[in-house]
Amino acid sequence: MSLPLAASASTRASGASASRPRAPATAPATAHRPARARGGRPSQKLQHPNHIASRRRGSTTRRAAIAADTAESDAADGVVPAFGEGSPAWPLVHADLKSGKFGKVRTVSVADAKDLMARGASLADVRPRIEFEEFRAGVDGDDSLDVRNVPYMVPHRSVAKRWQGYLLCTKDGLKERDWRFTRSFAERFPDKSAPIVVGCKTGGDIGMEPIRIETDPSTGRARQVIPEGSSQYGDRSKSNSLMAIYELQQAGYTNLYHLDGGVTKWCVDGERHQGDPYKFYFHPTILPGILFQLIMVEGIVVRSNMAYVKKFHPESYDQINDTNALYGIINDLIANSPINWMFDYYS
Repeated sequence: MSLPLAASASTRASGASASRPRAPATAPATAHRPARARGGRPSQKLQHPNHIASRRRGSTTRRAAIAADTAESDAADGVVPAFGEGSPAWPLVHADLKSGKFGKVRTVSVADAKDLMARGASLADVRPRIEFEEFRAGVDGDDSLDVRNVPYMVPHRSVAKRWQGYLLCTKDGLKERDWRFTRSFAERFPDKSAPIVVGCKTGGDIGMEPIRIETDPSTGRARQVIPEGSSQYGDRSKSNSLMAIYELQQAGYTNLYHLDGGVTKWCVDGERHQGDPYKFYFHPTILPGILFQLIMVEGIVVRSNMAYVKKFHPESYDQINDTNALYGIINDLIANSPINWMFDYYS
């Protein structure tokens, strides 16, 4: 199948001080005691002006950072995101894609994509950076394929959120949509009329119906309607590449193609690539999760056993603690943690 390219060529982008209030000279001795608020609790102590000023500076810095993010976000360009904060529900996004509200979604096979790229098209791989490093279309040092990585999902700006992902062995931590995705894309692909094939890991299928949440008329409760081909673990109609195309069309890109089956199918079909989509690649960001889960599993075993021994064989409890230092350390760690109730069955 031969697909027409656009007329334009593909552009390759490689505080103030304050004095403390003094008690009146005639005040009784009780005036030096902390005043009691309602409920018998002492009122809050006066804070040093430097502490107040520091807190105000911190709030100002946070507000400035949020304002900077808003100005840098592609929402300032009028782009409605397909995922995350401010996005419509996926069935609505899917309906807009199918109807061609912002432009027709042209899905191409791996063979068609290869033909397009042989005639000057580029491949925009919107997978997270670590996935791109593990396997991708093309080979390092070979410029016959123009492949560029512009991640749609990036490590979360919140350190706490990222660490939630680390503790679950998620490479690079928990992620969020790149809040300036279309701007990031424009930095790598400045020509908005150039032919670009957009691919992610699996591609998604625009022809499938999305998973919907509907109200059950018999019970009045919300229920999940899962079309054939999808499951509770994944919506086959949804993918990062389709979400990316939804936003890129709003940003003015007019010559986009959607890669059916994604980069995984490109590799499986034997096209030029490096890495293996089915191989597990170790990354150091999963180490906190491995350690956390080992401690949890060990805690279940050790704490449960020690609780049993303490209850039914108290004469052996101290002996085990004294002779097995690791058991003692893990037991004490879990016993003094907020999750002790999960393991102490015999208290």
